[in-house]
Amino acid sequence: MMPKEFIDSGKYRTIQVLSNVFFIAVWYLANDGLAFWDDYTYVSFANQISQGTFEITTNHFTSRVGLFYPVSWLIDVFGINQYTITIFPLFCSLILLNLLFWIGQMHSHWIGIISGVLLIADYHTITFVTHLFPEIPIALGIFVALLCYDFVNRREGDYRLLALIMALSLFGAFLIKTSILILFPLFAYLVINDMRRKNNRGFWRISISLLVFFFLLHGFWYMEAFGDFFYRFNNISDNHEATVKTFFDKDAVEILKRLTYLPFLGFLRGGFFIPLGFALPALLTLKKNDWRLNKPEMLWPVASVLMIASWWFISTNWKYYSPMPVDTRHITFVIPVLIMAGAYYWSDKVVFAKVMGAKLKWLPLAALLAIPAYKIYKADDKNYTELKELITTEFVDNMKAQTIITDGLVAYGSPYFYNFESSNDTYQWWVELDFSKIRVGDYLLVNEASLNDRYEEPGYLSSLRNSITAKGWQLETIYQGNIVLQVIRE
Repeated sequence: MMPKEFIDSGKYRTIQVLSNVFFIAVWYLANDGLAFWDDYTYVSFANQISQGTFEITTNHFTSRVGLFYPVSWLIDVFGINQYTITIFPLFCSLILLNLLFWIGQMHSHWIGIISGVLLIADYHTITFVTHLFPEIPIALGIFVALLCYDFVNRREGDYRLLALIMALSLFGAFLIKTSILILFPLFAYLVINDMRRKNNRGFWRISISLLVFFFLLHGFWYMEAFGDFFYRFNNISDNHEATVKTFFDKDAVEILKRLTYLPFLGFLRGGFFIPLGFALPALLTLKKNDWRLNKPEMLWPVASVLMIASWWFISTNWKYYSPMPVDTRHITFVIPVLIMAGAYYWSDKVVFAKVMGAKLKWLPLAALLAIPAYKIYKADDKNYTELKELITTEFVDNMKAQTIITDGLVAYGSPYFYNFESSNDTYQWWVELDFSKIRVGDYLLVNEASLNDRYEEPGYLSSLRNSITAKGWQLETIYQGNIVLQVIRE
Protein backbone atom coordinates (compact mmCIF):
# COMPACT_ATOMS: atom_id res chain seq x y z
CA MET A 1 0.00 0.00 0.00
CA MET A 2 1.13 3.56 -0.57
CA PRO A 3 2.69 5.48 2.28
CA LYS A 4 0.13 7.02 4.59
CA GLU A 5 1.31 10.56 3.95
CA PHE A 6 1.32 10.46 0.16
CA ILE A 7 0.77 14.20 0.17
CA ASP A 8 1.53 16.84 2.76
CA SER A 9 -0.70 16.57 5.86
CA GLY A 10 -1.53 20.28 5.72
CA LYS A 11 -2.70 19.97 2.12
CA TYR A 12 -4.73 16.90 3.07
CA ARG A 13 -6.56 18.80 5.80
CA THR A 14 -7.16 21.69 3.39
CA ILE A 15 -8.65 19.28 0.84
CA GLN A 16 -10.89 17.87 3.57
CA VAL A 17 -12.15 21.31 4.59
CA LEU A 18 -12.74 22.37 0.99
CA SER A 19 -14.59 19.10 0.33
CA ASN A 20 -16.96 19.87 3.20
CA VAL A 21 -17.55 23.41 1.94
CA PHE A 22 -18.10 22.18 -1.61
CA PHE A 23 -20.56 19.52 -0.46
CA ILE A 24 -22.58 22.07 1.51
CA ALA A 25 -22.66 24.31 -1.57
CA VAL A 26 -23.91 21.40 -3.71
CA TRP A 27 -26.58 20.61 -1.09
CA TYR A 28 -27.78 24.21 -1.22
CA LEU A 29 -27.67 24.71 -4.99
CA ALA A 30 -29.04 21.29 -5.98
CA ASN A 31 -31.97 21.40 -3.57
CA ASP A 32 -35.12 21.21 -5.68
CA GLY A 33 -37.78 21.26 -2.98
CA LEU A 34 -40.18 18.51 -2.02
CA ALA A 35 -40.71 15.33 -4.00
CA PHE A 36 -43.92 15.36 -1.92
CA TRP A 37 -44.96 11.75 -1.42
CA ASP A 38 -42.27 10.53 0.95
CA ASP A 39 -40.59 13.70 2.12
CA TYR A 40 -43.88 15.55 2.63
CA THR A 41 -45.09 12.65 4.78
CA TYR A 42 -41.90 12.64 6.82
CA VAL A 43 -41.89 16.38 7.45
CA SER A 44 -45.58 16.25 8.29
CA PHE A 45 -44.92 13.67 11.00
CA ALA A 46 -41.95 15.68 12.25
CA ASN A 47 -44.19 18.74 12.51
CA GLN A 48 -46.78 16.70 14.40
CA ILE A 49 -44.07 15.82 16.92
CA SER A 50 -43.33 19.53 17.33
CA GLN A 51 -47.04 20.23 17.82
CA GLY A 52 -47.49 17.34 20.26
CA THR A 53 -50.05 15.57 18.06
CA PHE A 54 -47.94 12.74 16.64
CA GLU A 55 -49.10 9.15 17.12
CA ILE A 56 -47.81 5.83 15.84
CA THR A 57 -50.60 4.21 13.84
CA THR A 58 -51.12 1.33 11.43
CA ASN A 59 -49.41 3.51 8.80
CA HIS A 60 -45.99 1.83 8.87
CA PHE A 61 -44.30 5.15 8.05
CA THR A 62 -45.20 6.40 11.53
CA SER A 63 -42.81 3.86 13.08
CA ARG A 64 -39.77 5.49 11.43
CA VAL A 65 -39.23 7.67 14.49
CA GLY A 66 -35.45 7.66 14.09
CA LEU A 67 -35.95 10.02 11.17
CA PHE A 68 -38.81 12.16 12.48
CA TYR A 69 -37.43 13.24 15.83
CA PRO A 70 -34.12 14.76 14.61
CA VAL A 71 -36.00 16.59 11.86
CA SER A 72 -38.57 17.80 14.40
CA TRP A 73 -35.86 19.23 16.64
CA LEU A 74 -34.28 21.01 13.69
CA ILE A 75 -37.51 22.57 12.38
CA ASP A 76 -38.28 23.74 15.92
CA VAL A 77 -35.10 25.81 15.71
CA PHE A 78 -34.94 26.78 12.03
CA GLY A 79 -38.56 26.58 10.84
CA ILE A 80 -39.90 24.64 7.84
CA ASN A 81 -38.56 25.14 4.34
CA GLN A 82 -36.88 23.10 1.63
CA TYR A 83 -33.45 23.51 3.28
CA THR A 84 -34.18 23.11 6.97
CA ILE A 85 -36.03 19.84 6.49
CA THR A 86 -32.91 18.34 4.84
CA ILE A 87 -30.35 19.46 7.43
CA PHE A 88 -30.44 16.02 9.05
CA PRO A 89 -29.55 14.11 5.84
CA LEU A 90 -26.88 16.74 5.16
CA PHE A 91 -25.44 16.29 8.65
CA CYS A 92 -25.34 12.50 8.18
CA SER A 93 -23.60 12.90 4.81
CA LEU A 94 -20.99 15.24 6.27
CA ILE A 95 -20.24 12.69 8.99
CA LEU A 96 -19.82 10.04 6.29
CA LEU A 97 -17.55 12.31 4.29
CA ASN A 98 -15.30 13.08 7.24
CA LEU A 99 -15.16 9.43 8.28
CA LEU A 100 -13.79 8.65 4.83
CA PHE A 101 -11.14 11.33 5.21
CA TRP A 102 -10.36 10.02 8.71
CA ILE A 103 -9.78 6.54 7.29
CA GLY A 104 -7.52 8.12 4.70
CA GLN A 105 -5.59 9.91 7.44
CA MET A 106 -4.91 6.56 9.12
CA HIS A 107 -4.14 4.39 6.11
CA SER A 108 -3.48 6.38 2.94
CA HIS A 109 -4.27 9.94 1.98
CA TRP A 110 -5.41 8.87 -1.46
CA ILE A 111 -8.00 6.55 0.05
CA GLY A 112 -9.53 9.54 1.81
CA ILE A 113 -9.36 11.83 -1.21
CA ILE A 114 -10.70 9.34 -3.74
CA SER A 115 -13.51 8.08 -1.52
CA GLY A 116 -14.40 11.63 -0.49
CA VAL A 117 -14.68 12.82 -4.09
CA LEU A 118 -16.72 9.78 -5.09
CA LEU A 119 -19.16 10.36 -2.24
CA ILE A 120 -19.57 14.05 -3.07
CA ALA A 121 -20.03 13.26 -6.76
CA ASP A 122 -22.42 10.36 -6.23
CA TYR A 123 -25.82 10.87 -7.88
CA HIS A 124 -27.75 9.02 -5.17
CA THR A 125 -25.98 10.81 -2.35
CA ILE A 126 -26.80 14.23 -3.80
CA THR A 127 -30.40 13.20 -4.47
CA PHE A 128 -31.06 11.96 -0.94
CA VAL A 129 -29.13 14.67 0.85
CA THR A 130 -31.35 17.29 -0.82
CA HIS A 131 -34.59 15.49 0.10
CA LEU A 132 -36.00 14.20 3.35
CA PHE A 133 -35.60 10.47 2.80
CA PRO A 134 -34.19 7.80 5.15
CA GLU A 135 -31.50 6.54 2.77
CA ILE A 136 -28.54 8.68 3.91
CA PRO A 137 -29.09 8.28 7.69
CA ILE A 138 -29.37 4.51 7.17
CA ALA A 139 -26.19 4.50 5.08
CA LEU A 140 -24.39 6.30 7.90
CA GLY A 141 -25.61 3.84 10.53
CA ILE A 142 -24.49 0.83 8.48
CA PHE A 143 -21.12 2.39 7.61
CA VAL A 144 -20.39 3.25 11.25
CA ALA A 145 -21.28 -0.31 12.30
CA LEU A 146 -18.91 -1.81 9.73
CA LEU A 147 -16.21 0.67 10.61
CA CYS A 148 -16.46 -0.40 14.26
CA TYR A 149 -15.94 -4.01 13.23
CA ASP A 150 -13.04 -2.94 11.00
CA PHE A 151 -11.31 -1.31 13.98
CA VAL A 152 -11.85 -4.42 16.10
CA ASN A 153 -10.55 -6.68 13.35
CA ARG A 154 -7.41 -4.51 13.13
CA ARG A 155 -7.02 -4.59 16.92
CA GLU A 156 -7.48 -0.85 17.08
CA GLY A 157 -9.60 0.73 19.82
CA ASP A 158 -11.49 -0.60 22.82
CA TYR A 159 -13.69 -3.48 21.65
CA ARG A 160 -16.24 -2.77 24.38
CA LEU A 161 -16.78 0.83 23.26
CA LEU A 162 -16.82 -0.21 19.60
CA ALA A 163 -19.43 -2.89 20.37
CA LEU A 164 -21.63 -0.27 22.01
CA ILE A 165 -21.25 2.14 19.08
CA MET A 166 -22.01 -0.59 16.55
CA ALA A 167 -25.12 -1.74 18.40
CA LEU A 168 -26.40 1.82 18.74
CA SER A 169 -25.71 2.53 15.04
CA LEU A 170 -27.61 -0.53 13.86
CA PHE A 171 -30.50 0.06 16.25
CA GLY A 172 -30.67 3.72 15.21
CA ALA A 173 -30.86 2.65 11.57
CA PHE A 174 -33.56 0.11 12.53
CA LEU A 175 -35.62 2.90 14.12
CA ILE A 176 -35.46 4.70 10.78
CA LYS A 177 -36.36 1.81 8.49
CA THR A 178 -36.68 -1.94 8.97
CA SER A 179 -34.94 -2.65 5.66
CA ILE A 180 -31.81 -2.65 7.81
CA LEU A 181 -32.73 -6.29 8.55
CA ILE A 182 -31.51 -7.38 5.13
CA LEU A 183 -28.03 -7.00 6.63
CA PHE A 184 -28.63 -10.05 8.83
CA PRO A 185 -26.77 -12.44 6.46
CA LEU A 186 -23.72 -10.14 6.46
CA PHE A 187 -23.44 -9.86 10.22
CA ALA A 188 -24.27 -13.53 10.67
CA TYR A 189 -21.34 -14.29 8.38
CA LEU A 190 -19.02 -11.98 10.32
CA VAL A 191 -19.94 -13.69 13.58
CA ILE A 192 -19.53 -17.21 12.19
CA ASN A 193 -16.23 -16.32 10.53
CA ASP A 194 -14.85 -14.85 13.76
CA MET A 195 -16.00 -17.85 15.76
CA ARG A 196 -14.15 -20.05 13.27
CA ARG A 197 -11.03 -17.90 13.64
CA LYS A 198 -11.54 -17.61 17.41
CA ASN A 199 -11.36 -13.85 17.08
CA ASN A 200 -13.32 -10.93 18.52
CA ARG A 201 -15.49 -13.09 20.77
CA GLY A 202 -15.78 -10.44 23.46
CA PHE A 203 -16.82 -7.87 20.88
CA TRP A 204 -19.58 -10.10 19.53
CA ARG A 205 -20.84 -11.12 22.96
CA ILE A 206 -21.38 -7.47 23.87
CA SER A 207 -22.75 -6.47 20.45
CA ILE A 208 -25.24 -9.31 20.19
CA SER A 209 -26.37 -8.89 23.80
CA LEU A 210 -27.02 -5.19 23.24
CA LEU A 211 -28.83 -5.74 19.94
CA VAL A 212 -31.05 -8.42 21.46
CA PHE A 213 -31.77 -6.10 24.39
CA PHE A 214 -32.66 -3.20 22.07
CA PHE A 215 -34.86 -5.42 19.91
CA LEU A 216 -36.73 -6.80 22.93
CA LEU A 217 -37.15 -3.30 24.33
CA HIS A 218 -38.55 -2.18 20.97
CA GLY A 219 -40.95 -5.13 20.79
CA PHE A 220 -42.15 -4.89 24.38
CA TRP A 221 -42.88 -1.17 23.90
CA TYR A 222 -45.17 -2.06 20.98
CA MET A 223 -46.71 -4.85 23.03
CA GLU A 224 -47.44 -2.43 25.86
CA ALA A 225 -48.82 0.25 23.51
CA PHE A 226 -50.68 -1.94 21.00
CA GLY A 227 -50.75 -5.45 22.40
CA ASP A 228 -48.55 -6.87 19.65
CA PHE A 229 -44.79 -7.47 19.95
CA PHE A 230 -44.54 -7.54 16.14
CA TYR A 231 -46.94 -4.64 15.56
CA ARG A 232 -44.47 -2.76 13.39
CA PHE A 233 -43.72 -5.78 11.19
CA ASN A 234 -47.37 -6.65 10.77
CA ASN A 235 -48.09 -3.09 9.64
CA ILE A 236 -45.39 -3.34 7.00
CA SER A 237 -46.93 -6.55 5.69
CA ASP A 238 -50.45 -5.15 5.74
CA ASN A 239 -49.42 -1.91 4.01
CA HIS A 240 -47.74 -3.54 1.05
CA GLU A 241 -49.19 -1.82 -2.01
CA ALA A 242 -49.07 -3.39 -5.45
CA THR A 243 -47.50 -1.02 -8.00
CA VAL A 244 -45.62 -1.26 -11.27
CA LYS A 245 -42.40 -1.45 -9.22
CA THR A 246 -43.39 -4.33 -6.92
CA PHE A 247 -43.01 -8.06 -7.61
CA PHE A 248 -44.97 -9.86 -4.89
CA ASP A 249 -48.10 -9.32 -6.97
CA LYS A 250 -46.53 -10.46 -10.25
CA ASP A 251 -46.42 -13.88 -11.88
CA ALA A 252 -43.53 -16.35 -11.68
CA VAL A 253 -41.97 -15.07 -14.92
CA GLU A 254 -41.70 -11.49 -13.60
CA ILE A 255 -40.27 -12.69 -10.28
CA LEU A 256 -37.71 -14.78 -12.19
CA LYS A 257 -36.72 -11.67 -14.15
CA ARG A 258 -36.36 -9.78 -10.85
CA LEU A 259 -34.07 -12.47 -9.45
CA THR A 260 -31.90 -12.68 -12.57
CA TYR A 261 -31.26 -9.77 -14.91
CA LEU A 262 -33.52 -6.87 -13.86
CA PRO A 263 -31.21 -5.74 -11.02
CA PHE A 264 -28.40 -5.33 -13.57
CA LEU A 265 -30.60 -2.92 -15.52
CA GLY A 266 -31.37 -1.10 -12.27
CA PHE A 267 -27.65 -0.65 -11.65
CA LEU A 268 -27.36 1.25 -14.93
CA ARG A 269 -29.79 3.94 -13.83
CA GLY A 270 -29.28 6.89 -11.50
CA GLY A 271 -25.49 6.80 -11.52
CA PHE A 272 -25.24 3.66 -9.36
CA PHE A 273 -22.92 2.13 -11.96
CA ILE A 274 -20.13 4.57 -11.02
CA PRO A 275 -19.46 3.36 -7.43
CA LEU A 276 -20.29 -0.20 -8.51
CA GLY A 277 -17.88 -0.03 -11.46
CA PHE A 278 -15.22 1.53 -9.26
CA ALA A 279 -15.48 -1.35 -6.76
CA LEU A 280 -16.16 -4.14 -9.25
CA PRO A 281 -12.50 -5.25 -9.64
CA ALA A 282 -12.23 -5.58 -5.86
CA LEU A 283 -15.40 -7.68 -5.79
CA LEU A 284 -14.49 -9.90 -8.75
CA THR A 285 -10.95 -10.62 -7.54
CA LEU A 286 -12.01 -11.86 -4.10
CA LYS A 287 -10.27 -15.14 -3.31
CA LYS A 288 -11.31 -17.87 -0.91
CA ASN A 289 -8.79 -16.74 1.71
CA ASP A 290 -10.00 -13.14 1.46
CA TRP A 291 -13.35 -14.23 2.87
CA ARG A 292 -11.65 -15.13 6.15
CA LEU A 293 -10.89 -11.39 6.59
CA ASN A 294 -7.35 -12.01 7.78
CA LYS A 295 -6.59 -8.93 5.72
CA PRO A 296 -8.85 -6.33 7.37
CA GLU A 297 -9.34 -4.29 4.19
CA MET A 298 -11.14 -7.29 2.66
CA LEU A 299 -14.10 -6.44 4.90
CA TRP A 300 -15.36 -3.85 2.42
CA PRO A 301 -15.59 -5.99 -0.76
CA VAL A 302 -16.93 -8.96 1.23
CA ALA A 303 -19.55 -6.74 2.86
CA SER A 304 -20.48 -5.28 -0.54
CA VAL A 305 -21.06 -8.71 -2.07
CA LEU A 306 -23.18 -9.95 0.84
CA MET A 307 -25.22 -6.73 1.02
CA ILE A 308 -26.00 -6.76 -2.69
CA ALA A 309 -26.83 -10.47 -2.58
CA SER A 310 -29.21 -9.90 0.33
CA TRP A 311 -30.93 -7.05 -1.51
CA TRP A 312 -31.13 -9.26 -4.60
CA PHE A 313 -32.96 -12.17 -2.99
CA ILE A 314 -34.31 -11.38 0.48
CA SER A 315 -38.00 -10.72 1.10
CA THR A 316 -39.16 -7.44 2.62
CA ASN A 317 -42.31 -9.09 3.91
CA TRP A 318 -42.39 -11.94 6.40
CA LYS A 319 -45.85 -13.16 5.38
CA TYR A 320 -45.10 -13.77 1.71
CA TYR A 321 -42.18 -13.43 -0.68
CA SER A 322 -41.72 -9.79 -1.68
CA PRO A 323 -38.31 -8.94 -3.17
CA MET A 324 -37.30 -5.29 -3.17
CA PRO A 325 -38.02 -3.17 -6.26
CA VAL A 326 -35.06 -2.75 -8.60
CA ASP A 327 -35.11 1.00 -7.93
CA THR A 328 -31.55 1.40 -6.64
CA ARG A 329 -32.55 3.97 -4.02
CA HIS A 330 -33.39 0.97 -1.84
CA ILE A 331 -29.74 -0.05 -1.84
CA THR A 332 -28.18 3.40 -1.45
CA PHE A 333 -26.69 2.24 1.86
CA VAL A 334 -24.16 0.05 0.02
CA ILE A 335 -22.61 2.97 -1.89
CA PRO A 336 -20.14 4.12 0.85
CA VAL A 337 -19.14 0.47 1.34
CA LEU A 338 -18.51 0.04 -2.40
CA ILE A 339 -16.47 3.23 -2.40
CA MET A 340 -14.27 1.93 0.42
CA ALA A 341 -13.83 -1.44 -1.32
CA GLY A 342 -12.68 0.29 -4.51
CA ALA A 343 -10.49 2.84 -2.72
CA TYR A 344 -8.50 0.15 -0.88
CA TYR A 345 -8.19 -1.91 -4.04
CA TRP A 346 -6.98 0.82 -6.37
CA SER A 347 -4.68 2.60 -3.93
CA ASP A 348 -2.60 -0.58 -3.73
CA LYS A 349 -2.12 -0.93 -7.49
CA VAL A 350 0.93 0.14 -9.51
CA VAL A 351 -1.27 1.54 -12.27
CA PHE A 352 -2.94 3.80 -9.76
CA ALA A 353 0.44 5.04 -8.51
CA LYS A 354 1.40 5.91 -12.10
CA VAL A 355 -1.86 7.79 -12.70
CA MET A 356 -1.52 9.73 -9.46
CA GLY A 357 2.07 10.55 -10.31
CA ALA A 358 1.16 12.00 -13.69
CA LYS A 359 0.75 15.70 -14.36
CA LEU A 360 -2.96 15.24 -15.10
CA LYS A 361 -3.65 13.26 -11.91
CA TRP A 362 -6.48 15.58 -10.87
CA LEU A 363 -8.30 15.29 -14.21
CA PRO A 364 -10.25 12.04 -13.41
CA LEU A 365 -11.29 13.46 -10.05
CA ALA A 366 -12.34 16.76 -11.59
CA ALA A 367 -14.35 14.92 -14.28
CA LEU A 368 -16.54 13.43 -11.55
CA LEU A 369 -17.62 16.92 -10.58
CA ALA A 370 -19.76 16.99 -13.71
CA ILE A 371 -22.31 14.97 -11.72
CA PRO A 372 -22.97 17.59 -9.01
CA ALA A 373 -22.87 20.24 -11.75
CA TYR A 374 -25.59 18.32 -13.60
CA LYS A 375 -27.67 17.97 -10.42
CA ILE A 376 -27.41 21.71 -9.83
CA TYR A 377 -28.37 22.42 -13.44
CA LYS A 378 -31.44 20.15 -13.16
CA ALA A 379 -32.39 21.39 -9.68
CA ASP A 380 -35.63 23.07 -10.69
CA ASP A 381 -36.80 20.72 -13.44
CA LYS A 382 -39.99 20.06 -11.44
CA ASN A 383 -40.71 23.81 -11.25
CA TYR A 384 -40.74 23.79 -7.44
CA THR A 385 -39.68 27.43 -7.04
CA GLU A 386 -42.32 28.67 -9.47
CA LEU A 387 -44.93 26.43 -7.86
CA LYS A 388 -44.20 27.66 -4.36
CA GLU A 389 -44.25 31.32 -5.41
CA LEU A 390 -47.51 30.90 -7.33
CA ILE A 391 -49.32 29.09 -4.50
CA THR A 392 -48.05 31.59 -1.96
CA THR A 393 -49.11 34.60 -4.01
CA GLU A 394 -52.47 33.35 -5.27
CA PHE A 395 -53.70 31.29 -2.33
CA VAL A 396 -51.64 31.37 0.88
CA ASP A 397 -51.57 35.18 1.04
CA ASN A 398 -55.18 35.41 -0.15
CA MET A 399 -57.56 35.08 2.79
CA LYS A 400 -60.51 33.97 0.65
CA ALA A 401 -61.76 30.38 0.76
CA GLN A 402 -60.82 28.87 -2.59
CA THR A 403 -60.96 25.43 -4.19
CA ILE A 404 -57.93 24.33 -6.18
CA ILE A 405 -58.09 21.27 -8.43
CA THR A 406 -54.57 19.99 -9.00
CA ASP A 407 -52.29 16.94 -9.19
CA GLY A 408 -51.88 14.47 -6.36
CA LEU A 409 -48.53 15.79 -5.16
CA VAL A 410 -49.82 19.31 -4.57
CA ALA A 411 -53.25 18.17 -3.39
CA TYR A 412 -51.82 15.97 -0.65
CA GLY A 413 -48.79 18.14 0.08
CA SER A 414 -50.57 21.50 0.19
CA PRO A 415 -50.35 21.90 4.02
CA TYR A 416 -46.58 22.28 3.57
CA PHE A 417 -47.07 25.56 1.70
CA TYR A 418 -49.20 26.86 4.58
CA ASN A 419 -46.53 25.90 7.12
CA PHE A 420 -48.99 23.24 8.34
CA GLU A 421 -51.31 25.92 9.71
CA SER A 422 -55.07 25.88 9.16
CA SER A 423 -56.33 27.22 5.84
CA ASN A 424 -59.68 28.07 4.28
CA ASP A 425 -58.52 26.71 0.94
CA THR A 426 -59.50 23.25 -0.31
CA TYR A 427 -57.26 21.20 -2.60
CA GLN A 428 -58.75 18.43 -4.75
CA TRP A 429 -56.88 15.76 -6.70
CA TRP A 430 -58.55 15.39 -10.08
CA VAL A 431 -58.01 11.61 -10.00
CA GLU A 432 -60.26 11.33 -6.91
CA LEU A 433 -62.62 14.18 -7.81
CA ASP A 434 -66.32 13.71 -8.49
CA PHE A 435 -66.66 15.88 -11.61
CA SER A 436 -70.30 16.63 -10.76
CA LYS A 437 -69.10 18.70 -7.81
CA ILE A 438 -67.03 21.10 -9.90
CA ARG A 439 -68.18 24.70 -9.48
CA VAL A 440 -67.66 27.99 -11.30
CA GLY A 441 -64.82 29.84 -9.57
CA ASP A 442 -62.78 26.71 -8.86
CA TYR A 443 -59.13 26.90 -9.87
CA LEU A 444 -57.20 24.43 -11.99
CA LEU A 445 -53.48 24.27 -11.21
CA VAL A 446 -51.40 22.18 -13.63
CA ASN A 447 -47.68 21.44 -13.32
CA GLU A 448 -46.95 19.20 -16.31
CA ALA A 449 -43.55 18.25 -14.91
CA SER A 450 -45.08 16.43 -11.95
CA LEU A 451 -47.90 14.49 -13.63
CA ASN A 452 -47.78 10.83 -12.67
CA ASP A 453 -48.56 8.20 -15.31
CA ARG A 454 -48.79 5.53 -12.60
CA TYR A 455 -52.06 7.14 -11.43
CA GLU A 456 -53.12 8.03 -14.99
CA GLU A 457 -53.09 11.73 -14.13
CA PRO A 458 -52.81 12.98 -17.73
CA GLY A 459 -55.91 10.97 -18.70
CA TYR A 460 -57.95 12.22 -15.74
CA LEU A 461 -56.84 15.79 -16.46
CA SER A 462 -58.05 15.48 -20.04
CA SER A 463 -61.40 14.10 -18.81
CA LEU A 464 -61.71 16.96 -16.35
CA ARG A 465 -61.22 19.56 -19.06
CA ASN A 466 -63.77 17.81 -21.28
CA SER A 467 -66.26 17.77 -18.40
CA ILE A 468 -65.82 21.51 -17.86
CA THR A 469 -66.41 22.17 -21.57
CA ALA A 470 -69.45 19.87 -21.59
CA LYS A 471 -71.03 22.01 -18.84
CA GLY A 472 -70.76 25.03 -21.12
CA TRP A 473 -68.02 26.59 -18.98
CA GLN A 474 -64.56 27.76 -19.96
CA LEU A 475 -61.12 27.91 -18.38
CA GLU A 476 -59.72 31.42 -18.08
CA THR A 477 -55.93 31.48 -17.79
CA ILE A 478 -54.73 33.83 -15.07
CA TYR A 479 -51.11 32.63 -14.98
CA GLN A 480 -49.04 30.80 -17.57
CA GLY A 481 -45.41 29.79 -17.31
CA ASN A 482 -43.99 26.34 -16.71
CA ILE A 483 -47.08 26.03 -14.50
CA VAL A 484 -50.57 26.97 -15.67
CA LEU A 485 -53.24 28.39 -13.34
CA GLN A 486 -56.77 28.71 -14.67
CA VAL A 487 -60.17 29.55 -13.16
CA ILE A 488 -63.51 28.13 -14.27
CA ARG A 489 -65.84 30.77 -15.71
CA GLU A 490 -69.35 30.66 -17.13
